[in-house]
Amino acid sequence: MEKFLVVLKGLGLFLLFSAVLFIIQWQLAENNVVVLSYKIHFLMFFVTLISLLTILVVFALEKKNIIGFIFLGFVVFKIFAIGYIAMFEKDFELNIVPYFVLYWIYLLIEVIFVLKLVKKQD
Repeated sequence: MEKFLVVLKGLGLFLLFSAVLFIIQWQLAENNVVVLSYKIHFLMFFVTLISLLTILVVFALEKKNIIGFIFLGFVVFKIFAIGYIAMFEKDFELNIVPYFVLYWIYLLIEVIFVLKLVKKQD
């Protein structure tokens, strides 16, 4: 039961933080500071969500020593997804710095969750 609560808490915090990021993006667009494509933000959000869900399920199932490997696999997957977007989306080329800042924010969230889960596993 304790592992299930950790999973729900982690998922809830991620969704809350992602909602704040979307609100910040919306406010930046409303004030004409920087207009970013929601499509690219949704892609980064869903890839990170799938990664965290996978990691949280593995944690709940008490599989030892594979959370780090799953994390590394999804980081590589996200790098290739960002590279794919960079090649085919004109919006990405125009605002490359804000998109990479967004990527690093999502990566930081993922790293914090993985570190906390690995500490709880031991």
